[in-house]
Amino acid sequence: MHHESKQGGCQIDSHAEHLVVLTVAGVKRGRTREQVYRTLSDVDRGRLDNAIDSLAAAGVLVVKGRSVRQSSALERIDALDFLAI
Repeated sequence: MHHESKQGGCQIDSHAEHLVVLTVAGVKRGRTREQVYRTLSDVDRGRLDNAIDSLAAAGVLVVKGRSVRQSSALERIDALDFLAI
C-alpha cells in the first residue's frame, strides 16, 4: 500500500518512510543504502531514496555518503519504545 500526504508543500511517502525508519532504527552504526534496498527489496529504489532524503531533511536520519543512520532524536524515540513493528 502506498500512502502519500503533503507536509510543508512536499509529497511525503509515509509508507516508504515508515519502512525506512523501521529498517534503520536501533542499528547503532547505521546501514548502507544498499542494505536498505536489499532489506526492502519489494519497494522501488526511487521511493526509498526519496524517503531517505526526506527523513534526512526532517532530521530523522543522518546521511553521510552511502551511510544511513538514525539521528539522536530517532535513537531516543526508539529507546522509549515508541516504534513498533
